[in-house]
Parts: sequence; structure tokens; C-alpha cells
Amino acid sequence: MYPPTIAAEHPDSLAFVMAGSGASLTYRQLDEQSNQLAHLLRTRGVRTGDSVVLMMENRIEWPVVVAAGMRSGLFVTPVNWHLTAGELSAILEEAAPAVLVTSAMLADTVATALPAGHDTVVLCTDPGTDFEHVAAALAEHPRTPIADERFGARVLYSGGTTGRPKAFRQKLLDVHPSQAPVRHAGLAAELGIGGTTVLLSPAPNYHAAPFTFQLMTMAAGGTVVCMERFDPAAALEAIRVHGVTHSQWVPTMLLRMLRLPERDSIELSPTHTTAVTSGAPCPVDVKDRINQWWGPILHEYYGASEGYGHTYISARESAERPGSVGRPLGGTQVHITDEDGNPLGPDEIGRVWFEPPTSNAYVNDRDATAPSTWKSMGDRGYLDEDGYLYLVGRESFMIISGGVNIYPEEVEAALLRHPAVADAAVFGVPDPEFGEQVKAVVELHENVPADDDTVAALIDHCKSVLAAYKAPKSIDFVDDLPRLPTGKLNKKALRSLYLVGS
Repeated sequence: MYPPTIAAEHPDSLAFVMAGSGASLTYRQLDEQSNQLAHLLRTRGVRTGDSVVLMMENRIEWPVVVAAGMRSGLFVTPVNWHLTAGELSAILEEAAPAVLVTSAMLADTVATALPAGHDTVVLCTDPGTDFEHVAAALAEHPRTPIADERFGARVLYSGGTTGRPKAFRQKLLDVHPSQAPVRHAGLAAELGIGGTTVLLSPAPNYHAAPFTFQLMTMAAGGTVVCMERFDPAAALEAIRVHGVTHSQWVPTMLLRMLRLPERDSIELSPTHTTAVTSGAPCPVDVKDRINQWWGPILHEYYGASEGYGHTYISARESAERPGSVGRPLGGTQVHITDEDGNPLGPDEIGRVWFEPPTSNAYVNDRDATAPSTWKSMGDRGYLDEDGYLYLVGRESFMIISGGVNIYPEEVEAALLRHPAVADAAVFGVPDPEFGEQVKAVVELHENVPADDDTVAALIDHCKSVLAAYKAPKSIDFVDDLPRLPTGKLNKKALRSLYLVGS
């Protein structure tokens, strides 16, 4: 995304609109404000190759910070604004940002998370905090580009296998932003994203898919309509009011809209011709019901946040191949292997691997059975005769709830810090709305009552040290957790007890 390209031809076209407040930016305003922020950062010693962290809720300043970073050669690093100060501190330790932009709502969390004696430039979108107000600081800076513009790169954080922050950094390309390669060109072409696109973005901006689809839309000169928070009825109203043509969802959002009691009386917008679901595999019945309601417009995108590769399936193909997440786009290839790394044929279930066309900056733990260029997220699935991918489950116990990854080890560690807990196991169990929910099975210390008050206390404890969405939704108590002869927790056997009949 390079705002001057669009601003030169369509300066008054809307680049970004907040669905609730109506606050908006034209491409001219986005160009000028991102230039001012880039100048401000240069005066504060921020240079190409440094990192800018965005710790803020969905708001109108978001695209300005992203654009400034992308035209200043920075690693643009959005982080989950639900994180506690302790969780944010671990990310800041790894990222070592030169600059952090936050809001008044999150200023206290940021202040607590920053290390003593830090030299990070901290800017706040609102006045009245201990941090510098970014709008006031911008006023004195030029609206023209900085002299040393360079194309920036995105950084996303994954918990890896332990829940500790692990960064995926796109490579910094030593090119001017106007010469940057078009990313996801194949997907944009399949979805018809162009200058007339109006994209509804209902999810938190820090997620990989919203971040990507917003950049794709603005790179093409379209308009992003961003919701402050997802609400099913408000999302449908935003589609109608703003003339939305495209929308991007996770399956949980689609299910919530299907459950609206007034659904049959809602007038659908004729402009809404393309919807895409991503973040977690969309259940066949949810996809079918959406297509019956909206018409056959729901496409699906599956891939790794780390950028290993992705697959795509259109609404028409979904009807012909229910359950498939499609075929790879671009030069990526998909492979299926058994436990020993031997390739499997059509309809044989095994481990899913992406073979990206080029190497990535992110290096995942490699499996000794696979070529070093292959990447896996631990999914199991199969390819049909025509190369369409079908997913059947996950090898690991990582929980995907509402399209968000939750790492059981992190929740177990939080539970074990409570004085009442002797041992704990955490895993995902089916949830009709979110796909999976967090389940905990706990051994209590002697004389601790196994009652509802203890359940509530443990859940509250988890919420005090973790983001609330990571906390268990339910807790069961047992006398002894099952363990293997090695002493390792037999979580597979434990979880299987909860999946019988599900």
C-alpha cells in the first residue's frame, strides 16, 4: 500500500471509514498524515529496519500508523490489544520496538509493560495521558514524503508450541514503496478486489487476515469500512449503509449472524457480492446456510499467519466439493505425508505441508522427516484427485476458538501458579459457536473444595494473568491426571473422554 499512488488520481476517494463513528480518511488525508508521522519518527531517531508496535483497538488512526511504517522501511508490528501487561511485556522484549503507538484505553497496560529505562518512543492517539499526543506532534511536520522512503514489512506474533512469543517477520525489501511487489495478487484477482471495492472488516485489525485484506483493498484504491467491534446486526447494517461489496469473516461471526432472531426480516444489500471466510475451517452447514441466505457468494481462504502458503475455494467450488478448503494459489504446493515423511496419494489422510515458492524469514521447528523448505501447521488432511485440500483435524493440542489460536501450555502454566492447583491439563473441546472452547481438568491440593466457588476462583485467576479469551470456559476436577510411564501427561487419552459422542 502506497497512498500517493491512489491520491494522485483520486485524492478525495475514501480510504478508510469507521463503521460506528463515521470517522473517515480520504487517500489525500492518509497520504499527508502518514507523511507527517514518517517525518516525526525520523526526527526521533527511528530508522529503516526499526520496529513500530501498534497496541490499539480498531480506530481511525490505525491505517495512518501502518502506512507510515510501510513507507519508512519499518517492521510494522500489530499486537493483540486484549493482552495483559505481562503478556505484552514478553512481546516487547522480543520486538525491542523503536516506537509504540497506543490509545488512552490501553496506556496503563503499555506503561506497565514497558521495561524500566526503555528508549522506545511512545505515542498516544488521545490527549491526557503520560504519553505524547500523536495528533499534536504531527502538526509541525511536512505533508510531503521523507527523503529516504523504503518499503516496510509486516510482523505477526505466534506462540509457537509453548505460548511464548515467536515473531514471523516478512523480509525487508530494499525498494521504494512504489516499486514493492504486489502481494496476494492471485487471491485479489479471484475475489475481484479493485478500485471500486468497499470492504467490510469486522474483526480486530491485529489479526493476520483483516490486516492482509485491508492492505489488499487500499493497494487497489478501494475503501475499507472497519467496525470498532463486531456485532452481528450492526455488521449487516454496515453492509447496507456503506454499500459494501466485499466482506471478510471468521466462521464464528457467520454463525452469530445466522442466529439473529430478526434474520428473515433483514433487507440484504444488493451491493454485497463477495464474502470470504478464513481463520479456521468453516463448517459445511454454516457455509451452506450463508449461501442460501446471501446467495452463493461465500469464498474460503485457508493458510498460515506465518505466510507459508494458502489455499482458496470459491462459492461455486464449495457447493461441488463440500468440506474442501480449496487448492493453493501462486507457486505454493501442498503435500500430504505419513508419520515417516512418505508422500501419500489422493484421499489418504496424513500431515499437511506447504511448500512455499521462496524461503520465509520465519523459521519454524523443522520435522526431520520433511524437506527443509516444507512447512506444517500440524494439520491433518488429504488431497482429492484434483488437488483440493480437505482438513480433518489437528495434530497438536493448539485450540482454535473463534479463529483465534490459544496455546494450552500457557493456560496450564497460569493454573499451576494458583495455590489451590496441584496439576492441570488444558485442551480444546467442541463448541457449536466458536469451533472449540478451552477446557481445563485440574487436580486440587488436599482440603481444597472441588466446588463451583473454586471453579470461579480459578477462572478469575486465569483472567487476571492472561487475556480473558484464553481462560477456561469450564473446569472439571479429578483425583489423578493420567500420565504415561515416562511421567508425561497423557493429554490425548484425557481429551478423548470428552470427545466421545461429540
